[in-house]
Amino acid sequence: MNSITKQIELGSNSGLRLKMLICAETDAQDAATLVDERLKNIQTLFNEEVDAPLSILEQNLRAWTRSHQQTEHIQQVLDLSTKARNDFSVLVTIGIGGSDLSARVFHEIANHPYHNLLTTSERGGAPEVYFTGDTFDPHRLKALLDMLKSRNLLHKTLFNVISKSGKTGETLATLMIIQERLQRELGNWRNQIVATTGLADKSLLYQFHQESPFYGILPVPEGVGGRFSAFSPVGLFFLAMTVGIGETPEDRIQAAVEGIQRAGENFQQPCTHPDNTAYHLALWLDSVEKYYGAGSIVFYNYADNSRLGEWFVQLYTESIQERGIGSNVIAAKGPTSNHSILNGILAGPKDKAVLFIHWEDLGADLTIPSGNEGSSLEAFKGLSMNDSQTASYRGTEMDFTEKDIPNITLTLPRRDISNLCQLMRTLMDTVAVKGRLQELHLTDDVQILEKELTYHQSAVEGYKKRTEQIAREMKRV
Repeated sequence: MNSITKQIELGSNSGLRLKMLICAETDAQDAATLVDERLKNIQTLFNEEVDAPLSILEQNLRAWTRSHQQTEHIQQVLDLSTKARNDFSVLVTIGIGGSDLSARVFHEIANHPYHNLLTTSERGGAPEVYFTGDTFDPHRLKALLDMLKSRNLLHKTLFNVISKSGKTGETLATLMIIQERLQRELGNWRNQIVATTGLADKSLLYQFHQESPFYGILPVPEGVGGRFSAFSPVGLFFLAMTVGIGETPEDRIQAAVEGIQRAGENFQQPCTHPDNTAYHLALWLDSVEKYYGAGSIVFYNYADNSRLGEWFVQLYTESIQERGIGSNVIAAKGPTSNHSILNGILAGPKDKAVLFIHWEDLGADLTIPSGNEGSSLEAFKGLSMNDSQTASYRGTEMDFTEKDIPNITLTLPRRDISNLCQLMRTLMDTVAVKGRLQELHLTDDVQILEKELTYHQSAVEGYKKRTEQIAREMKRV
């Protein structure tokens, strides 16, 4: 294929920086410098939201853009988490998809990697953390409940069940099993339940709470879909509950809000501004799909954590794959994935583009010892592992660039909660722009924002209905 390649670096003092390689048909416009009327129109549309009442954003399923400004919800999270940290020793999050993926990301990046093996004092008073409710497979759930009982922790466990509809099959089935076990073992199951749900009668969880109150209830706000709910109580309660030594729940929530605010401020910059990463990234994604034929975007998080990739898989594919188009996402992590899928990227079909996430400072560090002269590790002796990880990222990115694999890098100064939340919010804004580049806000050329396909996923209803139908038939046999 005749192609052009060009590397461009964007971003300055915003924390998040972007570097991209454009690889496209020679008659395609340069996606990095393209000033497209569509982008201007899209930004004008988004700018109209700045002074719009919250009810309009709720109607259009874009209330998530103000989640970090909902001080009442944040205070509810802080009040409940402060009380619960004193009352419980274990936190179990029950949810599936957007209801638990953000908490899994926060746990993997913000907390100690061996969190549950630390003593309570070593965790700074934070509870042990477990996840369930994302499958009908009983293996882990049974083991979890048996383990908590054998360690005499069942009565000290808080179960946070998360479902906006309050009717999610996998989640509610798990809750019913936990309810039965708590009732049988302890007598009152409601005293150990927090329901994070829609605060309306259509939610079964809300109905349960109205009949007889749970330990606590938190809102999944109106106009906030699951995959955009990380900065609502869905994700913030977990952040506040698991804070460790040297910080308070307020500190951690404030760090998250600061990162979200940085991303939001950048999104308000002109769409061509170097710091407006969301528009540049969305245009790059649109260009590699249209001009390069990228059927897959490889989300290459260059760090030893995989949940961020799983979160982005849901965010992007569930939002963008509509009307028969939109790239798939492959979650990868470097350099681990260099020994699994890298050969396919370089030597396989030329249908993949790569989005790197590069963390300049990974946090705690180690130095590779010197000695054993002449060994194959000569290049790394005396170098920190953090710098070795950066060398691996740069080597991989250079190799892809030389071989004309379209790639883009989002660089963050440090792997911490503030930068993580800036990244996540930027990716959420990117998806919002990408959806409008695909005209998912149009129906028969008519703009109907409350039906914008970026925020809907009607295709999932089929498996739910069939699963329920088959389950009923199995009971009758």
